[in-house]
Amino acid sequence: MENKTTTELLDLLTKLTEKDGNLKDGWQETYDELMKREPFFILLNEEFDESLPALKNRIEELEAEIKKLKRHKHDDKSGDVLIRI
Repeated sequence: MENKTTTELLDLLTKLTEKDGNLKDGWQETYDELMKREPFFILLNEEFDESLPALKNRIEELEAEIKKLKRHKHDDKSGDVLIRI
């Protein structure tokens, strides 16, 4: 596996996936080797702040905060907007 280029590994991943989505033998080994290489190592490794899993977590946190801000009430007398956090 280490002798293959990154594009060869990507092609092999598609060949090792059946049309119905089942994975053939060797798929996991190919995937693991691909995850050791750039740019996949940085993009998919959860330890990096700029990785996709880390960004997904940050987006989920922001969505939760936005939900809190959506809970608000208009005061009829003063016109103020009260936000519950």
